Amino acid sequence: MLDDNIKTGLTFDDVLVIPARSDVLPTEADVSTRLSRNISLHIPLLSSAMDTVTESRMAITLAQQGGIGIIHRNMPIEEQAEEVDKVKRHESGMIVNPITMKPTDHIIEAIAVMQKYRISGLPIVNENNTLAGILTNRDIRFETKVNRPISEVMTINPITVPTDTALEEAEKLFHKHKIEKILMVDENNHLKGLITYKDVLKRIQYPGASKDEYGRLLVGAALGVGDDTLDRAAALISKKVDVLVVDTAHGHSTRVLDIIKIIKKKHPDQELIGGNVATYEAACDMAALGVDAVKVGVGPGSICTTRIISGAGIPQITAIADVHRCTSKENIPLIADGGIKYSGDITKALIAGADSVMLGNLLAGTAESPGEVIMY
Repeated sequence: MLDDNIKTGLTFDDVLVIPARSDVLPTEADVSTRLSRNISLHIPLLSSAMDTVTESRMAITLAQQGGIGIIHRNMPIEEQAEEVDKVKRHESGMIVNPITMKPTDHIIEAIAVMQKYRISGLPIVNENNTLAGILTNRDIRFETKVNRPISEVMTINPITVPTDTALEEAEKLFHKHKIEKILMVDENNHLKGLITYKDVLKRIQYPGASKDEYGRLLVGAALGVGDDTLDRAAALISKKVDVLVVDTAHGHSTRVLDIIKIIKKKHPDQELIGGNVATYEAACDMAALGVDAVKVGVGPGSICTTRIISGAGIPQITAIADVHRCTSKENIPLIADGGIKYSGDITKALIAGADSVMLGNLLAGTAESPGEVIMY
């Protein structure tokens, strides 16, 4: 039975922003925002957790520009965790846990590791993690006997610095010694970290990149509500994922709320985004469980069939405005997910109450998205 009080539902094409006088120049605009309770972004953009949109390459690129990518979950747990690890290791003020090898390992093994992680050098350590040397591309570039031990070709007595060395001081050493990697050690010569010249250059090239407290790029990862959800969450957290996203078509269900409650109890310090919802009541139920942000959108996506198949959903502008009544009261951010066809839709979503927007269709055809490039 239809309720007599049927509200008008508005989506992006139904509204326009009324122009007004402004004293702000485009170059002066500040578009920084909050992604979640404790994470900020320089631009209010997330890439969607779709297998046609976000894996490590997209996440790296978007984080360098000041946003964040959410790695999709349509893959085994180990593969998703590895994608997160690729982002976290891509650049860093200091690589806290660099990949290492032993002097007795073979050159061919080192080459495989360097190719896998797209790195140009490896610290070489003994059994007790004391520094033995470093192996770089220059050490093995013309090597033909790749079954030899690393100890026969590695550089011994590499340049090292204490753990409290600033990046500015490291940059001077790079220029002075004409090297690309500096190893950080403690007073007992135990390896504690790695600084690369590439990371110094990236800091200059991408001054607005989204980074954690250690200078690593921010990255998120999606979770479902299946039997492997808790194992997946634990694996992603072990790879230092910055935010987990419970990503479902209908977030206002008992199973989703139970999963959120369990994850927050097991990992209270982990940033967690709940979704997707479209009503004030759903957002408040999630907020009561301690989520750090709420994702809004039931069926607005370009390839989403939720509204067609189930007949359920709320036009996105109306949904954002309704959920904002709760998130503003609870002081948690709101993420608008879906329906963004043009750049102007981003503006409309932010004005309606969103703190950031998640993009899928707009990014799916870019070079950074997964898939093969077909030339025709």
